[in-house]
Amino acid sequence: MGRCPFKKGARPRGLAPAASSALSECRARRGFFKGTSPHFFLPLFSVLFLSSQPLFSQGHAKNIPWKVGEKFLYDIRWGLITAGEASMEVQGIEEIQISTATPQDKAKVYHIIATAHSTPFVDVFHKVRDKNESWLDVERWVTHRFEQHNQEGKYFLDQIVEYDWKKLKFHNLEEVKGRDPKIEEGILTVPAVDVLSSLYLTRTREFAVGDTFTLDVHSGRDWPLIVKVLKRETIEVDAGEFDCFLVEPFIRERGLFAQKGKKIQVWLTADERKIPVLMKAEIFIGHIRAELIKIKE
Repeated sequence: MGRCPFKKGARPRGLAPAASSALSECRARRGFFKGTSPHFFLPLFSVLFLSSQPLFSQGHAKNIPWKVGEKFLYDIRWGLITAGEASMEVQGIEEIQISTATPQDKAKVYHIIATAHSTPFVDVFHKVRDKNESWLDVERWVTHRFEQHNQEGKYFLDQIVEYDWKKLKFHNLEEVKGRDPKIEEGILTVPAVDVLSSLYLTRTREFAVGDTFTLDVHSGRDWPLIVKVLKRETIEVDAGEFDCFLVEPFIRERGLFAQKGKKIQVWLTADERKIPVLMKAEIFIGHIRAELIKIKE
C-alpha cells in the first residue's frame, strides 16, 4: 500500500473531527488495510453431492428463502468512515454444463453475485474492486463453478474453480498479478459448495441459540467451518430494525472481508429469510463492518 495521502495536521474537507482522528491511525500505522480482504460475505457452510444417487447428503432445504432478483446493498464502514459499498444478489437462473464426461448434460443453477468496492476517498490509498460469482444447482445444492476477480490495492487475483460432479474432480486456476499462474486439480471427497453459495445455504437452516455445527466448504481446497449460534438480539441499521441471530464462523480460508483465523460475526434475521443484516470482521486495526442499507426485490 502507498503512503497515507494526508499531510500531518491536515484534515480532509468534509470529515468530522472524529473521522479525522481515525485517520491519524493511518498516518501512524501505514497499512491499516493490510491483512484485510474485501471478501466479507463469503464465509459459511456446505451441502450435497450432485449425482443421480448422491454419495453424501446433508439434507435438502424444504424452504427457499431467496428469490431471483433479490439484492442486498451494504455500506462498508471502518470506525466512522464509510470505506466502501457492497452487494449480494441472485441475478437469475441459468443452465450450465455439469461435466466434461457428459457435455450434453446441463443443470439449472442460481447465478449469485457479490461485489465490493471502495469509495473514491479510500481509493486514494487502497483501491478495492471485487466481484465474486457462484453457480449453485437449484435442486441438488452443489456449486458447479466459482469465480473471484479482485483488486485490493496492488494485489490482483483472478480465480476460477470448476466442479465436475460426475467425475468427482475439481479444476482450480488462480492468477495473481506478478506471479506464475497456479493450477490445481483434485478429487471431490465431501459434499461441498463454494464460500459464497455457503452463505445462501446457511439461510435455509433452522438453528437456535447455543447450536454449534461444522460444515465443509470448497474453494480450490476442502476446509471445515465451525459455526456457533451465540445469541438472539435486535439490530438496528439503515435498512431498519431487525430481530437477529448472531452467528460466529471460524474462517480457515479467505472470505469476503475476512482473513483466515480472523474473527467474523454475522447477524441473520430470525425469520424464514435469514437475511444478513450486519457483518463484522477483525482487521489490522479494529473492525470493519458491512451494514445493510437497502433490500431490492
